[in-house]
Amino acid sequence: MKRLRFTIALVLFSVCLVANALASPPSLVTAGKLDQPRVRWSDRTIKIAISTSMLKRSPNIKVGSDVIGAVERSLDAWRAVADIEFQLDRSDKQSVSPTGEADGTSVITVAGTPENVLFFGSDTQAVSAQTRVFHLRGVITEADIALNPFQQFSTDGTFGTFDLQSTLTHEIGHLLGVKHSGVLGSVMYEKLAKVGALGLADLGTRTLAESDISAVRDLYGANTEKDECCGVVLGKLTLPVGKSLKNLRVWAEDGDSGRVLGQAEVAADGKFRLGGLPLGTQKFYWKAKSGATGSFGGELGDVKVEKAEAATLNQKISVGPSLLSLDFFGQNGQLGESGISVENGREQIIYVGGKGLDSRTVEIEFSSPFIRAVPATTVNQDFGDGVSVVSLYIVVAPQTPPGVYSVFARGQDGSRTAALGALKIN
Repeated sequence: MKRLRFTIALVLFSVCLVANALASPPSLVTAGKLDQPRVRWSDRTIKIAISTSMLKRSPNIKVGSDVIGAVERSLDAWRAVADIEFQLDRSDKQSVSPTGEADGTSVITVAGTPENVLFFGSDTQAVSAQTRVFHLRGVITEADIALNPFQQFSTDGTFGTFDLQSTLTHEIGHLLGVKHSGVLGSVMYEKLAKVGALGLADLGTRTLAESDISAVRDLYGANTEKDECCGVVLGKLTLPVGKSLKNLRVWAEDGDSGRVLGQAEVAADGKFRLGGLPLGTQKFYWKAKSGATGSFGGELGDVKVEKAEAATLNQKISVGPSLLSLDFFGQNGQLGESGISVENGREQIIYVGGKGLDSRTVEIEFSSPFIRAVPATTVNQDFGDGVSVVSLYIVVAPQTPPGVYSVFARGQDGSRTAALGALKIN
């Protein structure tokens, strides 16, 4: 069988990092860790300055790109769903503020200054942008965004570049205090593909997923009282005596459509919190995070999310070894590490890669009633040693609501695993 192209190289993907600088004492903390406090702006009108490095001709931004439009649209994406406003100004400031030395001006810059280059360190080939957030006692005081001065950006879908609007939408999320997400098809997923990484100009990462919306609403609330929002679910997972809870994640899906609505990491003591959720009955799941040992554990149960008070979900779970994992997804004979976009109302082929995947022993499944695998179309594909890959045809119903949907795998031995929000319908 002809070996298909395996495109998960660092040159095609950006692992977006965010650094948080506390006003006192100065320090750096990687985003997304459980011991990190929730932080937010106290003022609902957030001032951001565009550096002149973004407005003049830059070797990093394609000539003719709509830079101001990309900035404004990235701000509008968050403003449209949360109770926040932005005041956009211009500034001669070229560099992010050094650690522990906030100057009070939040800037978006692409300048190749020594401070900006130092900010990226050795990640110049793997990162599209970074955000440094300054906060004190849970209140953000400044957040600076630096586009990688060693990468190329565009606003017209030029292959091989990073989409400027997608990059900025992700970084604005960090500026607001939103952490990285485990939802592969979300804006806040940590890995952003370059345009054309899978042979398609997919600009779906410009659009917030439900999990992004829940995360920002958990910090600031909805932008209008007409929104059926916002609920909170508090819970705790427990294991048999002697077992430890590590690298676990819970998520909520709409009970009718299967759309992913929110996700959270589980703390070492088993506690988790999902806030900013839409109201209604939701189905909850848990799984080991990518790269962690343990099998997908299935459903935690249905929860009715209400606005008046937090719902509670406490469950005992059992973590066992699993030979299955879902790590890569693709189209056109290529694989990547983030979610993929599929279309309503048609049959289409997708590629799923990971470990233990074999068309003879594993079934690919979906929790949504609107998405199904076509029987007997799952085929093994050769992507070389170290990864097992299958392709299959799926059918997405015409009435499928926009959003992101999870992919599940089930082995004959009972092993199960899941990829959270791997399919995007825009």
